Amino acid sequence: MTSYVPVLKGKPGEIAAWRRASQQVINGCRVMFEVVPTHGLHRDLTDFVRAVAPSWPIGAVATIDLGYLDPDVVPVGDATDRSVMFLANALADLEVPIAYLPVVRLDDEPEVLAEVAAASEMHEQGACLRLGSDENDPDEELAEVQTPEVLAAIGLAAEDVDLVIDMWTVDSTRSVQRAVPVVVGMLEWAAESGPWRSVTVLSGAFPASISDLPTNAATPLRRYDAELFNAVVAEDPPLNPDFGDYAVNHPALPSSAARGPLPNLRYTHETNWQIYRQARAGEPGNEAFFTLCNRVVHSVHWPVVGAAYSWGDHEIQRCSNRLGGAGRATEWRAYGTSHHLVHVVDRLATLGSP
Repeated sequence: MTSYVPVLKGKPGEIAAWRRASQQVINGCRVMFEVVPTHGLHRDLTDFVRAVAPSWPIGAVATIDLGYLDPDVVPVGDATDRSVMFLANALADLEVPIAYLPVVRLDDEPEVLAEVAAASEMHEQGACLRLGSDENDPDEELAEVQTPEVLAAIGLAAEDVDLVIDMWTVDSTRSVQRAVPVVVGMLEWAAESGPWRSVTVLSGAFPASISDLPTNAATPLRRYDAELFNAVVAEDPPLNPDFGDYAVNHPALPSSAARGPLPNLRYTHETNWQIYRQARAGEPGNEAFFTLCNRVVHSVHWPVVGAAYSWGDHEIQRCSNRLGGAGRATEWRAYGTSHHLVHVVDRLATLGSP
């Protein structure tokens, strides 16, 4: 069965959604978190560990990408560690240890590759090789030359590595059409260079901002990332990839958003995101979110099973009944992420399509 690889930013909303994931989601996912630089290297790593440690789903492996952080040394008492090993030790030393799978790239420095090798040996989960970035598409020729060197440096065979082909953003039919031959070519290379433990096609289609979308209405946005995956599969590639996306986020780091955004919900339905934004219209604080949730619950987008669909849907129904607090942007993002994770896992299991 096709697995789902959601790439989530290591922010409170996304972490909250994952910590409350159902067993269905845990079984159908290989989650990857990107640690976001915010307050400095030591604090960013420490805060991330503290955030994920409580209620981390039992049996779930933490694939964690530190590519946005400085790989340099982190103070540990009287000694120092580099970022990867600091995280490896911190997760291993928890009261309930979390299994860590480090992410590596072809252009990582030798010191980083050595750290990945040590972390992989400590946690015995292998590693993840991520090809492609915000600046460059994955490249077959580059992968052919550099991948054997990277695997040798981290001491792993391809069969112990999860391969991620990252196309970054696909935001139109044209960009999907452009990306398909690139991905198919990379899958042909992966079939020849493997067998890999898994191969994932990753892309993101959610816009960087929703502030220009209408209020008091549900605005559909096409999930071009899902369309790319379906188009690639339709080409009958030499291996069947897993599906990866950036959930209800743009692939790039979150920007400094304006304080107090309008109540909003990023709600996945079939092959679209339905973007609900609610004008406050005199309602105090964020109570307009209650009105928004009432509209969702009584819409055609609401799942048949209702609040039982996900933790996020349970919270949306609670808010529709004006019980408890309306929350803020962090909670709204958590609810939408929670719903999205279930939605994609369910579609992959029942339809074979995200």
